[in-house]
Amino acid sequence: MIAIINASPLIFLGKIGAIKLIPKLFSQCFTTSTIKNEVLRNKTDPEYPVLEKCFSDWLTIKEPKNQRFIKRLVDLQIHLGEASIIALGKEFQEQSKENVIIIDDLTAREIARTLELKIIGTLGVILRILHSRIATKKECKEYLKTLIETTSFRISAELYSKILEELESFKSK
Repeated sequence: MIAIINASPLIFLGKIGAIKLIPKLFSQCFTTSTIKNEVLRNKTDPEYPVLEKCFSDWLTIKEPKNQRFIKRLVDLQIHLGEASIIALGKEFQEQSKENVIIIDDLTAREIARTLELKIIGTLGVILRILHSRIATKKECKEYLKTLIETTSFRISAELYSKILEELESFKSK
């Protein structure tokens, strides 16, 4: 499966040390130059070296072709980066390539859903890491704890409980 990744999941997964697991989850990973510029904007961020390495090692830059579609998405009040990711996901979908968009912004997620795109967010990546057995339950709980306690990631108490419950109930083989 192909992953098309937005800025915030890259940044948050970089901050918690889980970014290195993304290429183990997906056959190919793409983003756009808009996202690359956003992610690598601040060279003093602690996660900068890890994120920069992603772009040279496994994260491919691909630009969506339909600029008019991107403009229409931006007119719906979503960020240009998110619009570019959704447009790229739509192009892959039209080529019958199985893909998932990794995006956190709620408005962008709703728009992607109306376009019948598959989406997950940062939390979905952590759960997928566990279900793929790339990391242990303990490691994934630590990723979640670090995400909530040390970053600006926002999550409701209800969703936090639900994710923690899913992590707890996962049966190891």
